[in-house]
Amino acid sequence: MTKPLLMGIINATPDSFYDGEPQNNLDSLLAKCRDYAAGGADIFDIGGESTRPNAEPVSAEEELRRVLPLIQAARKKWPHIPLSLDTVKIPVALEGLKAGVSIINDVSGTPDPEMFNLVRDFKAQIVIMHTRGTPQTMQTMTDYTDFLAEVKNFLADKIQQAVSCGLPPADIIIDPGFGFAKTREQNYILLKHLSVFKELGVRMLVGLSRKTFLSQKRELPPKRKAQTLAAHLIALQGGADILRVHDVKDTRKIMDFYQELEQAR
Repeated sequence: MTKPLLMGIINATPDSFYDGEPQNNLDSLLAKCRDYAAGGADIFDIGGESTRPNAEPVSAEEELRRVLPLIQAARKKWPHIPLSLDTVKIPVALEGLKAGVSIINDVSGTPDPEMFNLVRDFKAQIVIMHTRGTPQTMQTMTDYTDFLAEVKNFLADKIQQAVSCGLPPADIIIDPGFGFAKTREQNYILLKHLSVFKELGVRMLVGLSRKTFLSQKRELPPKRKAQTLAAHLIALQGGADILRVHDVKDTRKIMDFYQELEQAR
């Protein structure tokens, strides 16, 4: 069994739903990277534009201003830890790849073929996520006839598009898109049936950390930790290959426990 990987979220934004703040300067972001490295992160996922519901878009220039210094510094300080760039913009992806990013985490749901070509040319990897609409509209687009089948077919089509652009399946990662164009009940259905996406034959990233659907009695994100850790264990059982998280140290404990459990005879 391939060991699942732990991806730590680094939000270089002032408006992330969980930890965005105006004082997200380079020093504080590098301190977070340092904590993540010490806590056992396998990948840093750096983002400069919030994708929370109703988030306002930012320009490519502003996004690069937020992420490029961090990418350059992290590449130098932790050369052994791969960097992922959470972006939907081709100019941002290009500069990130030039600076040493090895994964483009595209949450748009409909990557431009040029994005596939760019990732291919840099011999990098791409994460393709299921969603509908934009952060401003996605929560109004939750009507499905056959929910699981539609999500699976969407991802299958995107895999085929990426392959037709010359990307090998080994460089394609799918993300079922928890919280994106999905109701609370649909998110739970997705978590319960994650294993169906393993039939697509590529690696699967799961991003559950502190999502709204995990809240009990209207808890704010910092109060969703227990449910998040429980959901991570369920995701591992469902075949998640990469967990994208805020709580690196605690999730590493969950992952190590799961690995030991799986090895028990």
